[in-house]
Amino acid sequence: MAADGSGGTSHSGRIADRLSAWPGVSKVRADCGVGYALAAKGVQVMHLHTGDEAELRLTRPVVERLGAALADSGRVTIQPGGEWISVRLETGSDIALVVSLASVAIKVGVAAAGVPRSAAARHRGPCSAAAGGIPPDRLAALMTAGGGSPMPLGQFPLLPKGTRQHAGAPVE
Repeated sequence: MAADGSGGTSHSGRIADRLSAWPGVSKVRADCGVGYALAAKGVQVMHLHTGDEAELRLTRPVVERLGAALADSGRVTIQPGGEWISVRLETGSDIALVVSLASVAIKVGVAAAGVPRSAAARHRGPCSAAAGGIPPDRLAALMTAGGGSPMPLGQFPLLPKGTRQHAGAPVE
């Protein structure tokens, strides 16, 4: 099983296997360039950067509405001022929480995709990898997990935009 959670025995691998079986959900390379994502109708709603953490894009209104309850759970980290949350995957209850929140993320993510691009772009925030929220040493470990870089160097999220390649290609 790979360190990035791409195998079926990690918590994130089990989540990916379960959710990618849902109609309209597919596993793709994360736009941030680290790990992979689950997308619904082409909209990335979850990033799985490691085998032990899931990030979900819930949108700002949902995070504002559910933020206190999620934070009180002790299982969720909320990105300040953003639309992404992180859930550490340590137990079966964490997996159940992520699967439940994935349903919310899909609903609001697909709805946000119908908003005109300029308005949607103003409200979209990056995941922790794209925002620099993953500490450099942990990001470097992710980049070298499994004996080498899991992505072409041009997709590394900290390079200037002009050197970055499209990261939305399907993952096999």
